Amino acid sequence: MYMTAVNETTDAEAPVGPRSRLAEWFGRPVHLEARSPFEQRMLRRSPLWRGHGVPIGRSRPVLVVPGFLAGPRSARSLSHVLSTAGWQVETAAVGRNSGPAYLGVAAAEADLHRLFEATGRKVTVIGHSRGGQFARVLAVRHPGVVAQVIAVGTPLRVKYPDFAPVKVPAEVLDRTWRAGAFGEVHPHLESDVDRDRYAAFPADIDFVSIYSRSDGIVDWRSSIESAARPMEVVASHRGLINGVAGLEAIAVALDRQAAGPGGDR
Repeated sequence: MYMTAVNETTDAEAPVGPRSRLAEWFGRPVHLEARSPFEQRMLRRSPLWRGHGVPIGRSRPVLVVPGFLAGPRSARSLSHVLSTAGWQVETAAVGRNSGPAYLGVAAAEADLHRLFEATGRKVTVIGHSRGGQFARVLAVRHPGVVAQVIAVGTPLRVKYPDFAPVKVPAEVLDRTWRAGAFGEVHPHLESDVDRDRYAAFPADIDFVSIYSRSDGIVDWRSSIESAARPMEVVASHRGLINGVAGLEAIAVALDRQAAGPGGDR
């Protein structure tokens, strides 16, 4: 396994306690997100880009769910690496992932079931940021279809991080869709997603949360959840799915699934 930067945090090491409201609003090291282009260049030069160090997929299905305001292009590097290693990868049709959560979850659900039916295998769901929240909801709703959830840079303990560059557009878009900008309004469906976002996670599904303390968008503390095994790396928010450290951690998580009960190395 080609590994350099993964640290599996134990439950005893898991951080607790929120920061002050002022720190949450202005305190993320957003300037560190400037690393992202460099991280992507380094990934393309690494053995990972050729699939080395990634568990052999043997056509096992993976559904990738992009993050908030990200879109499918944000996951191209991840898709390339996993496809090169033999995984059958599809990106959920959530668009820019900017509308109400229930629309994005519905689109991801359709893709999940289509991939399951096409392959006859349970699906690993990898979600970045908001996409990780959707991945968790999919597992709660469809435990018989999901093999594993890998949440990457995902705020699992809050709906939206209390950080201005995320909170402000999220609240604006929330008010926009409730006013009918995305079509017919179904607040009860949004409430259903909010309920499942924090529902008890199925005990028989492997759940991994990958995070970075230097993530300039999502406070790493919000990525710690008792149901998920935490894995710490050093990366930017975007670099978590477009850089060596983040993809190494994803490779480790996939290897856990392949080696677990029912795995088919």
